[in-house]
Amino acid sequence: MKSTLKIIVIALFTTLISCGETPKKEEATANPYSMQAVMAVHDEIMPKMGQIAKLSGQLKPLADANPEGPEAAVVMALKESHDAMMTWMKEIGETFTHEEIMKGAKLSEQKKEALKLEAEKIAEVKRLMLESIAKAEALLQ
Repeated sequence: MKSTLKIIVIALFTTLISCGETPKKEEATANPYSMQAVMAVHDEIMPKMGQIAKLSGQLKPLADANPEGPEAAVVMALKESHDAMMTWMKEIGETFTHEEIMKGAKLSEQKKEALKLEAEKIAEVKRLMLESIAKAEALLQ
């Protein structure tokens, strides 16, 4: 049931993203707390979810063989970064409407403040993902 919910959330979010216009790079970098900038970070790291799954699959047998070893810790870090992205996507979809996310609808002051928090959260998700990927790749070399 839990994995089905994750798949539905991913499919919904991917559909929302694919239906929208791609933000212009200048707009995204002009204001790091704009919806365009937040979604640009998401769009940059979302493709790495597949890489996380692949690395987890490669390391899991090693982690299972040695639960106290570095492989187990890295598998956990990969899972945490994956879960962080899933949680972020769910929460932003609950906080903002499709029009606000994809069509640039005007945000209330309260939603502008919420967007600042989302910008910080997605920056942390990016850090977690890139860090766990780097650790996994280093272990596999």
